[in-house]
Amino acid sequence: MKIEEYCKHDALALAARIRQGEVSPREVVEAAIGAAERVNPRLNAIVTPLYEEARAACASLPADAPLRGVPFLLKDLGAPLAGHPFTMGSRATAHYIPERDGELVRRHRAAGLVFLGKTNTSELGLMPVTEPELFGATENPWAMGRTAGGSSGG
Repeated sequence: MKIEEYCKHDALALAARIRQGEVSPREVVEAAIGAAERVNPRLNAIVTPLYEEARAACASLPADAPLRGVPFLLKDLGAPLAGHPFTMGSRATAHYIPERDGELVRRHRAAGLVFLGKTNTSELGLMPVTEPELFGATENPWAMGRTAGGSSGG
């Protein structure tokens, strides 16, 4: 799947194409990674890329999951992912690595979502802009130089 084709589909359409065998989860994930690598250097939206894990996850997705193989970005706030920093956009929690997935992460996995990475967020989710000291500002993709908002700027 080419990046341009990937960008024309929402999550439900991608899941349907995977279910129908038109594309594989790996093809969709590769297109999503390509799109992310193209824009993230300018936007600073993804602060913890998980591309290799995403590729590996494609081999063991639940067969009957409704969103099987659909790429997904986790907000780094309220969704602890085992084995990865759970910073909440703060230097105070930058080195916290949870041992277990949070409930939201477990539900996302059960739905078949593939985590491409974790996104930038305002520090502890407290600000209306995504400009944490830990990772720096996230740019607005439609108006560079303007805020992407918060707390979900990434």
